[in-house]
Amino acid sequence: MNQLEQLQQVEQRLLKAMLNSDIGELDALLSDELLVTGPDGQLVGKADDLAAHRAGTIRIKTMVPRETTFKFLPEVAIVFVLMDMQGFFQAQPFAGRYRYTRVWRNQNGSWQIIAAHISPMPG
Repeated sequence: MNQLEQLQQVEQRLLKAMLNSDIGELDALLSDELLVTGPDGQLVGKADDLAAHRAGTIRIKTMVPRETTFKFLPEVAIVFVLMDMQGFFQAQPFAGRYRYTRVWRNQNGSWQIIAAHISPMPG
């Protein structure tokens, strides 16, 4: 399996894990070093992200990727995704289109996200 196929596979695993709040799978896909800039501009780490899924603070109902671009560098891969999403955050419904940027690092044959940024799209 080439790098593109590997990244497509882990992106699908991530999507499924986020939709199901699968803590075990998210734990495997997120690096302990993870930092994420959320749509509100707040910086959160892996523990915060897992805790939000565990507590039901974030519940994602639908995630539909509209466009995905992959960029490969010597030590990392960067994935840009335009995503339509619906769900609940802190018991409040949300729906919209978001731009995700994820930085994946392959360590010992396993891809993990080390950094991410989520921006709401205007309109």
